[in-house]
Amino acid sequence: MLRSNPAKKVAFITLLSASMGLFTANVAAQEQPFELGVTKVSNGDVVSYQGECFKAKNSPGTWEAPKSGSWFWEQVTCSNDTVEPPVAPEPPVVEPEPPVTEPEPPTTDIPSDVTPFVLGETRVANGDVVSYQQQCYIAQNNPGVWEAPKAGSWFWEPTNCGSTTEPPLTCTLPEVLIDNQCVIPPVECPDGSSAATAEECPVIPPVTCPDGSTADSVELCPPAKVVCDDGSVVDDIAQCPVTPVTCPDGSTAGSVADCPVTEVPTSMTVTSDGKGGYLIPRAEFVAIEKSLTSGELFDLVRSDTVTLDNASVEAVLPLRAANPENVKRAESIVDEALWEFLFPIRNPAYTYNRFLQAIAKFPAFCRTYTDGRDSLAICKRSLATMFAHFVQETGAHAPNWEGALGNPEWRQGLYYVREVYKSESDTTGPYNKCTGWAGERWPCANKSYFGRGAKQLSWNYNYGPFSEAMFGDKMVLLEKPELVADTWLNLASAVFFYVYPQPPKPSMLHVIDGTWQPNAADKANGIEHGFGSTIQIINGAFECGKGSTTAQAKARIAYYKEITSYLNLDISGEKLDCADMKAFDTAGAGALEVYWDKDWGWDANTPGNHSFKCKLVGYQTAYSAWTAGDYELCVEDNFNVQATDANGEIIPK
Repeated sequence: MLRSNPAKKVAFITLLSASMGLFTANVAAQEQPFELGVTKVSNGDVVSYQGECFKAKNSPGTWEAPKSGSWFWEQVTCSNDTVEPPVAPEPPVVEPEPPVTEPEPPTTDIPSDVTPFVLGETRVANGDVVSYQQQCYIAQNNPGVWEAPKAGSWFWEPTNCGSTTEPPLTCTLPEVLIDNQCVIPPVECPDGSSAATAEECPVIPPVTCPDGSTADSVELCPPAKVVCDDGSVVDDIAQCPVTPVTCPDGSTAGSVADCPVTEVPTSMTVTSDGKGGYLIPRAEFVAIEKSLTSGELFDLVRSDTVTLDNASVEAVLPLRAANPENVKRAESIVDEALWEFLFPIRNPAYTYNRFLQAIAKFPAFCRTYTDGRDSLAICKRSLATMFAHFVQETGAHAPNWEGALGNPEWRQGLYYVREVYKSESDTTGPYNKCTGWAGERWPCANKSYFGRGAKQLSWNYNYGPFSEAMFGDKMVLLEKPELVADTWLNLASAVFFYVYPQPPKPSMLHVIDGTWQPNAADKANGIEHGFGSTIQIINGAFECGKGSTTAQAKARIAYYKEITSYLNLDISGEKLDCADMKAFDTAGAGALEVYWDKDWGWDANTPGNHSFKCKLVGYQTAYSAWTAGDYELCVEDNFNVQATDANGEIIPK
């Protein structure tokens, strides 16, 4: 997706101010003027910035503004050859800013047991004391290696370096250190206000429950009712009457999987309908579909893409006793305080509650493994992987932007909820394929299907299948794509991508939990277990197999390292890069063809010698192997066919 760097706005304002004549001092002619976000320098280059001169060191980037005391710049004396500023309008009268008072140097020598802080290297824990530029500081709020100690920092508290230094104060989550005191941050109340504790939140009116009744909170609502396929209403989907299907032998069963094993027809029974079309028994469609979609890998993927009903999803709340098991496991790893820490400048649409609901929708995510695999470790690795990709896909990517509030790039994820420069008023765009098979199966509804949500879901032919998975109705999100940005779907769309395979690529879930095991073809392509293979899955064509690590892959890896370090997850020995990885191919262990397309073969025993069959393919079509009955639709649409029942009667569509 196209991104806009919020920090560029700062550069634009700086340049605009200069063009209006706000000169602060004469600039030396010999020195190169430094423009934020534009000027590239090498170590040793001398530049002028805001009337002062600096020499570059430690390879500064274009966004490292020259300033006194910077790790990237050394202040030097400007040359005597100066030029007068151009004639400009009289500048407006601006009140001078009060001088910044630097902390006084310590009155005693720095003890030998105080760790010197080296920018980019020194890692500390809350309460550690370090020395930096002849001053001592106590770490608080988990500073990273690039948060330089300074007075007024959220991450550091100045302290005396002498022997009288008091023991540092440490806090445990959810408390944070503010003004040398451990305090619990205020909570957000349901009405949008804040309070010291949830108990002090204002009393809000009763909520409306799914059954139309009211209660003081969602937790107190009666259990949600489920509407079955036959229109009956029950408390749980397991209580729904089983809708029988017609098996190939003419009998009925609860599902296709329960049908007796029958011989798959080698040739279709095709008769004329007398109107230029053809008739084929549905039993033959069912038999062929079952035979082509049976197997261990198909069964595994089916089990991993099962979804929870939406009423149960929307009842999920943080720390709710009735939360699904996989949600409780995720909560034990990432609580609300940690969510706030990891994504401090996220779009308000990405709430912690929606994060839990997104996980609830897919029971396979952070599930319980009963075969000896470590469920907690797999859940932690799944979250770290997904979060690292969040930062790359929807992060602000503005290390020195004041709007980042001092947070490093790895904690700037989920900043965007909609693709940059796109709005809901758009009705057309580059992501609308409204003609051909895609337009027929996933019709555009006078909407634009640009990137939305944590995974930036795009195109109508992706909104439609996601809508069917979420609601059983393709038109819900085709008509209201904004729901992918404004509801729990903004995070569920990312989990959807995580658990579904993209043949010949396996799902990221199967890569991380070990279900996918690389075969000889995968290994020959350099594909192994680890974070690198998830980069290959998400954007391999652009970021992998280039011989050296691309900038995008390097960023993803850096974010992954920071997040796994914070979660105390051991990633030693894991293959993180994908520079030498070729693409997944059809010979790999993850190859699984999951779409139906016309079989162009021939049959000597049918009218016109047509096959009257469809085949599984690895490219996307209008017919999915995950949707029961799509095989029949594929044959009907491609060969002008109607299905008949056991009595030879046409079955209405």
